[in-house]
Amino acid sequence: MKYICTNCESEFLKWSGRCSSCGEWGTLEEVEDEPTRSTQTERKKAINYKSIKEFNIKPSSKTSRSRFSTGFSELDRVLGGGLVGGEVVLVSGEPGIGKSTILLQVATSLIKKGDKILYVCGEESPSQLSSRFNRVSNDKELKNIENLLITDSTNVDIISNLIESENFDLVIVDSIQSVYSESSRGFVGSISQVRISGTVLTRIAKQTNTPIFIVGQINKMGNVAGPKILEHVVDAVLYIEGEQFNQYRIVRGMKNRYGSTNEIGVFEMGGSGLTEVKNPSLLFLENTHKVPGSAIGAVLQGSRVVFVEVQALVSKREEGGFAGPLKRVANGIKKPRLDMLCAVLSRRGSCFLGDKDVYVNVIGGLNIDDPALDLAICAAIKSASKDEILDDSTIYFGEVGLTGEVRGSWGLDAVLKESKRVGYNSAVIGKSRIKKIDINVKKVSFLKKL
Repeated sequence: MKYICTNCESEFLKWSGRCSSCGEWGTLEEVEDEPTRSTQTERKKAINYKSIKEFNIKPSSKTSRSRFSTGFSELDRVLGGGLVGGEVVLVSGEPGIGKSTILLQVATSLIKKGDKILYVCGEESPSQLSSRFNRVSNDKELKNIENLLITDSTNVDIISNLIESENFDLVIVDSIQSVYSESSRGFVGSISQVRISGTVLTRIAKQTNTPIFIVGQINKMGNVAGPKILEHVVDAVLYIEGEQFNQYRIVRGMKNRYGSTNEIGVFEMGGSGLTEVKNPSLLFLENTHKVPGSAIGAVLQGSRVVFVEVQALVSKREEGGFAGPLKRVANGIKKPRLDMLCAVLSRRGSCFLGDKDVYVNVIGGLNIDDPALDLAICAAIKSASKDEILDDSTIYFGEVGLTGEVRGSWGLDAVLKESKRVGYNSAVIGKSRIKKIDINVKKVSFLKKL
């Protein structure tokens, strides 16, 4: 018997009111630590090892499609081209962000093709799920509606037997915190229950070659709730991002055994569910007003080039006014990055900000860590500070160093090619080698020349 902190997952031999690792109160939970006993038959099977060439692997009717589409090209992009047989995908995000909605739309898309779907509704009743299905289906006459099977059973062993006995093309478990196993005495949603349930579902997915979507809740820190082993066991972890008052949702891969984790998918939330945004670059550039402090930057998200608008506001402190610390507010980028860029602009960029408050915002709710956005941020701040309007047909792409130098970033050729395609006339970049592209390019080696 041991105790695990539900906040930081540290293990202890005895209970205490406060976790000594993270300092949180009342987070230690009792967990059974029973060793698994292998039977004599299982031990004999383990001895009979074979080479992989000796296994007769033949695709069955369920494995005839190495990858199959979910019905959403944006979601397929994040998954690496579609679902793989036996793949287990954990979908997480803030409450109300659209986790259940997008999975129900995936189920709707697949049953139109004749696929058989099992939906485990642990957080709502079948009647509630049915009403939500009618809202997002967008089709009053679904010919294969009987192929969508709904169960309110939350016993993971019963669910596992059902998956094994039936020939499902996809299983959706909503959510992992609502199912339980009788082999654990922990309450539903506890660390032990989530760990066992996740392991059982993963094992049955591999045995039957059935892909499974698992909905996972998040904790107050914004991470996937439950033991970290759950994220290690599954094949892919998808996180849905979006602001509460923003209709756009971004699906990002945090882990993917069958594809890249750099891709993103963009959706728009509406009254009938989520719809795909095919060209997110145009979506994040809807501003038509020419004002100081606005610059267009470009970042690479996997194989996709995304253009975003960076807005900056610079407010000078009044002489003799409140002499508190300077404000550096960053929305969409990390604050230490903004602090560094402000210091570089003051010291190396001929733009003194030592007596000014600086506010920076990336339009569209995107959180960007790519340093290639540095040049666009500096251009927006400098524009706001000098009250000069930048050309809205020019993009900025480059990384800024502490010495004030501007360097080129990876994927520059793809950015310039995409810039020409969507209608930009010129680009300001760091010094680097580029291919000959029909677009005006200005190379900037130092911020002073920006």
